[in-house]
Amino acid sequence: MKRYFLIIFSISLFLSKPFFLFSNDPLPIDQSLTSQNDKESLYPIFDTPEYKPAFIKMLLILIALIALIFLTFWIFRKMMRMRLTQANLTKNIKILEKRAISPKSLLYIVEIDGKKILISESTLEVRKIKDIE
Repeated sequence: MKRYFLIIFSISLFLSKPFFLFSNDPLPIDQSLTSQNDKESLYPIFDTPEYKPAFIKMLLILIALIALIFLTFWIFRKMMRMRLTQANLTKNIKILEKRAISPKSLLYIVEIDGKKILISESTLEVRKIKDIE
């Protein structure tokens, strides 16, 4: 697979170069453009550029991107909560509450056929702690 990729890449690189790069002859230069009078027309003097509008535009785009990121996270959290609640409505096993004790351990209150059970989860095991009345 790598061999075919390298062959295709080298062929495309070879074909993409302009042909004048392979010749030893210098590029033809139009003599009319090199006269002393035309140098001024080739390099016109511009006024100093205005940076303030570009800076304001950049700031507005940055603020819009940050707002878009926060909106995306907010919508994602809403969707995850809705998915959890919809899953709880249609199933016999419902997760009523979930709390993190530490980064690697969680407590769950689970309802199974009307019985509430407290369960702990860690990286090593899932253990039933007690029944809740």
